[in-house]
Amino acid sequence: MKFEKYLKRNIYPPYKYYYIDYQALRKSLLLNSFVPVLDSNINRVNDFIKLKTDEIQRRLEKSSSVKQINDELKHFAEFIRINIVGLKTIIKKYDKKNSSSLYQLYRPKLKTTIKELDSLLYESSKITLSKLKHKKKESNNVFIRKTDKYWVHKNNINTLKFYILRHLPIYVYTKNDDLNKWDINTHDTSISSVYLDNEEYKLYNERLRKLQNSEAIRIRWYGKNIPETVFIERKRHEDGWTGNTSKKLRFIMSESKVQDFLNGVDVYDDVMKYNDNTEDIKKLYYEIQQTIIKNNLKPMVRTCYERIAFQLPNDSSVRISLDTELRMIKENQEYWRRSCHNLLKEEVVDFPYAILEIKTQSFDETKPEWINELVNGVLVEHVHKFSKYLHGMSVLYPDITNIPYWLPQMTTKILKDPFETETEYKEFNNNVLIDINPNTEMVDSDHLSPVDIVNKRISIPVRVEPKVFFANERTFLSWVQFAIFLGGIGTAMVGSQSNSSTFGGVILIVVSIIFSFYALYLYLWRAGMIRRREPGPYDDLYGPPILVCVFLFAMCLAIIYKFPLKRVI
Repeated sequence: MKFEKYLKRNIYPPYKYYYIDYQALRKSLLLNSFVPVLDSNINRVNDFIKLKTDEIQRRLEKSSSVKQINDELKHFAEFIRINIVGLKTIIKKYDKKNSSSLYQLYRPKLKTTIKELDSLLYESSKITLSKLKHKKKESNNVFIRKTDKYWVHKNNINTLKFYILRHLPIYVYTKNDDLNKWDINTHDTSISSVYLDNEEYKLYNERLRKLQNSEAIRIRWYGKNIPETVFIERKRHEDGWTGNTSKKLRFIMSESKVQDFLNGVDVYDDVMKYNDNTEDIKKLYYEIQQTIIKNNLKPMVRTCYERIAFQLPNDSSVRISLDTELRMIKENQEYWRRSCHNLLKEEVVDFPYAILEIKTQSFDETKPEWINELVNGVLVEHVHKFSKYLHGMSVLYPDITNIPYWLPQMTTKILKDPFETETEYKEFNNNVLIDINPNTEMVDSDHLSPVDIVNKRISIPVRVEPKVFFANERTFLSWVQFAIFLGGIGTAMVGSQSNSSTFGGVILIVVSIIFSFYALYLYLWRAGMIRRREPGPYDDLYGPPILVCVFLFAMCLAIIYKFPLKRVI
């Protein structure tokens, strides 16, 4: 479907006079009047956006119906998205027909993220929170937690925000309840994390394969500027068959002591200033430091992004976070964090999508209907177990051979616009996978090439079910049962008065012991492979034939001793 037809089908009637005139723009493509017509359309759209923003702002100040306003905000965000996409489409067509670069000139005017819209988000949330802050919900610990992650195209971010806002307000990070001073300017949503690993990428490979007790160790802080204190965090993975849940534990430390901590210097006295002096904190502190020293961990990659979270107060049944402007930086390992200036192109990656994380809690893994409608719609693309840390490591360190399964998915178009042509789809697939922000200060370097996935193994996430371990145990018990049977017969024969029976019994007991040790070895070997999620093979080609030969040889000895050959004179 061409964009002109798509526009006609998706016009919101109350705004119909303020959309771009795509037909007039298309007719003027080869004329000198294209730029004036384009400017006229841009001005009409921008004037309406400003007018509508002021109107909604006044309605919010009067505490009008929040639900009604949120419904209109959804239509308003979709109006902006359709017009921006239409303008981008027509300008690119003009550049293609006239061999010009008009898009680069108009690109700043076509940014889909509009600050006034985000400001409306906060104002609407403040009203919702002020009405709900005195309401508390009874908590129940008997529930099932589930986390899903999705990619969101930048064109869909505003529409997604306002869709979520109809059901959940923006989550307030501040400790006090003074919502009057809380807005888009005072709410700093920047999050930065520095992840540690060694030159063998030990933690990376273990996390990639989701091994039992695999860890990620990072230094995290909140805000655009480095604060006086940071968090030292450890995330440890637990397989579902263990019955335990994966945990994230952390403690606070002075920013000035981080380098000493990484170098093995004991700075626990500083840690006690900011944390409760408990055995758990002390144990965590020394466990993390010992892991760093033992594995020679160094700062490897930093992630920086803006996070906006949605959640009802005192209710954790649905928690949603949206991370935008994700940037991954390669650390130089000399100091725990490097300057963001004078970076080479191959040392920084701007992720092209936003990342939506949905956490739900329920008794039976069911989700609210509006969540199902969202995840099954066109705004998001599901990416199972996506990790910023794993993605950053895999694209910033070319010598890594095992890559996350979603990396080739970066070549797949996630923007599901029915009006896009096949040519535009091919142009998308020919683009580089890593987008560098033009405002980043960098020294000269070769142009960053697409992520190389040739001759690299793609790691597919595998979930180990409990029944796999039970099957291994049943096999072990079958071997043990047979060994006990042989040992029992051998013991009975040893207890008889016959010397020949005693000899045969001893042979059977020896064979049963051999079978028992073989069964134990086979059980431990297979259990280890299952925990490491190794693809196999799990069968033993040589063990069973050797055991059969040992068993037959033992039977032959017993028969020969029972019926010895007579010497012929």
